[in-house]
Amino acid sequence: MSTLSFPRIALALLVLLVLGLGGAFLKLGMNPPLPVQTIVHKELPGTQFAATQTQAMPQAGQPLPAMPEPVAAPTLQH
Repeated sequence: MSTLSFPRIALALLVLLVLGLGGAFLKLGMNPPLPVQTIVHKELPGTQFAATQTQAMPQAGQPLPAMPEPVAAPTLQH
């Protein structure tokens, strides 16, 4: 008969579980705090965005430029 009994095995598993969870929480706590968010850009009127969007997009009647032909992958020489 072995010297290990069910209570000892359960206690060992419980200790390993507690140590694993404690290590995970410590790792989560080591993350640096997030920086304070600051407003970088000033408020811009919506009309400025509407004017730039219509100029940048192609019109429905214009064809799109052709795609270049794909280059074949190099093969291994033996």
